[in-house]
Amino acid sequence: MADANEIHLYGTVGDFFWGEEEFFDARSVREMLAGRTGPLTVRINSGGGYVDQAQSIYTMLIDYAGEVHVVIDGVAMSSASLIAMAGDRITMRRGATMLIHDPAQMFTDGRGTEADHAQAVEQLRVMSDALADIYAHRAGMTRAAARAIMQVETVYDGPGAIAAGFADDHDETREAAVAAAFDYSIYAHAPEGLRAVQAPGQPRPKEAVMAMIAGLPRSSRKDTTMNTPSGCVANEPPAKDTGAPPAPAAADPAPAQAAAPDPAGATMAERGRIRRIMDAARAAGLEMSVAQHHIDRGTSLEAALDDITAKWKEQGDVDTPMHGQEPARITADARDKFREGARRALMLKGRLEGGERNEFSSLTMSELARETLAMAGERREFRDRRQMVGHALTMAGAHTTSDFAQLLADVASKSVLKGWEQAEESFGQWTSIGTLPDFKESKRVGLGFFETLPIKPEGADYKYGTVGDRGETIALATYGRLFRITREAIINDDLSMLTDVPRKMGRAARRTVGGLAYGILSGNPEMSDGKALFHADHGNLAATGAAPSVATLSAAIAAMKKQSYGGEVLNIRPRFLIVGPDLELSARQLLTSAVDPTASKGMASNPVAGAAELIVDARISGGEWYLVADPNVADTVEIAYLDGVEEPYLDEQEAWSSDGVEMKVRIDAGASPHDFRTFYKNSGA
Repeated sequence: MADANEIHLYGTVGDFFWGEEEFFDARSVREMLAGRTGPLTVRINSGGGYVDQAQSIYTMLIDYAGEVHVVIDGVAMSSASLIAMAGDRITMRRGATMLIHDPAQMFTDGRGTEADHAQAVEQLRVMSDALADIYAHRAGMTRAAARAIMQVETVYDGPGAIAAGFADDHDETREAAVAAAFDYSIYAHAPEGLRAVQAPGQPRPKEAVMAMIAGLPRSSRKDTTMNTPSGCVANEPPAKDTGAPPAPAAADPAPAQAAAPDPAGATMAERGRIRRIMDAARAAGLEMSVAQHHIDRGTSLEAALDDITAKWKEQGDVDTPMHGQEPARITADARDKFREGARRALMLKGRLEGGERNEFSSLTMSELARETLAMAGERREFRDRRQMVGHALTMAGAHTTSDFAQLLADVASKSVLKGWEQAEESFGQWTSIGTLPDFKESKRVGLGFFETLPIKPEGADYKYGTVGDRGETIALATYGRLFRITREAIINDDLSMLTDVPRKMGRAARRTVGGLAYGILSGNPEMSDGKALFHADHGNLAATGAAPSVATLSAAIAAMKKQSYGGEVLNIRPRFLIVGPDLELSARQLLTSAVDPTASKGMASNPVAGAAELIVDARISGGEWYLVADPNVADTVEIAYLDGVEEPYLDEQEAWSSDGVEMKVRIDAGASPHDFRTFYKNSGA
């Protein structure tokens, strides 16, 4: 049974040329598309034609709001292959053929001077690049690679087109339709089976064929179109009535059996008979061998249709009308492709990396909601947009996950991560990252410094060393907040609920982890030895508070270097000086000035210049300041995440009480200091 949302592009692109049975042009395609919505199947069987018409049809299909599934029933040659590139999914039936080649131009304006030819070269270069961009975009290749394919005139069968990226599927279950009527001998590399096919009308001179392929107006010779290097581009110029027959075609020699073409009427009738028989057998669900039997025997059309109808009735399926072809079905691949395209379109609107302008970019969020329902096979009517959007969010009664809610969650999650990455936090410089498998309290046993290596007497065994004599505890906690995307926000096309709000929550999540890290410094937690992190007994707390100066910073550096483990001096070098905003300028001057900024007179050198890297954070209050070692060298503070997932996570669920979707941004993290020797604190003046 034919799909109501299916169009057939059979015959020459743009106009009759040899008196073919069929042709199509941009105007007829526009009329076919008028009023259509949802997924569309486009069936192609064309030997080529006017490239300007093909480009117009390609653009119409690219701009079509729904998914476009292109099925190459027989052939997609020359400009018809350009139309095929508009498909979101391209399927080639068994035995179908695609031909891609370079544009060419036989004629020039004017007298054919060097300047005229140079202009023609430039026109061809521009057109070649434009067409190559279309093929390259579809196949995921560079323009140069597409140009190379075009320049040698490349022919593809189904598997070859898939391998090259010009098709997605090969339908092995259905044999290709009889190739559309066309003079395929104009193509240098057309398969022999096609080159033997004769055009239904009288042969045309090579110049006329080239004129047709170019898509030139009949009174002009300016434009160009798809062609092979050996000839074929341009709409036929007006011929002078000389009374002489047209010149013979200069195309590549055809096989011997094609030398004498059938009369036009007989050829057209035969091809019509073959096509009608094959279509009838296909519509009746019969094996194609039934059609082939009648075709080979030369059975009349009426007799063949009577036999096919009888066999159809024998199957007992008489309630099903026998016309057209099977409806196109939305596959999982098509649904996934839609979701990915819609997601990228929304990401572009939200200024997120990975977004792209595509066929979904012009749709509002409520229009996307409707499309997700169509892709899921939901055809029901709704009272208003509120009901439709609500159903798209929940897929109520559909026994499936809402594609639309998942789409919104995907984009919101990207926004959360962008906010996380944008947040200006410095804790990562002086902390290390760890992993915990659950929320139980864990001990980091064995932290500390390894003993120096002892001498090994000759013939003696090596002895085991020890590292650490305690275990510092660490545990995870969950931090999070909810936000809501309502039906009203979707109907109002309020993208801020999808981008700005989640982005701010991502920043908040990173600030939350930063608060855990800096809370270690200000909170001064108890260590496993029962004493606070900063304690006089730990040798890491200044006895008297004072502002950073050459003297106080020198004393702090010395205290850290004198820290010991097992009676051995560790020489810990501070890497960072952490201060609050109140001390930022004076600390920066102290660390960067060549002279002592606190000296009362003279030009005393500054011995602490460059002694540490400055970190400023507003969570450090008043005049207190800290020195911290390099976390890559010594144990400082560990920031642990559940299963090592450092970024915030976004969950979504239906918000029954508020007609929308609730989303939860959460992060599972914990922080713990691992050794007091790697820190030093001065409480400030």
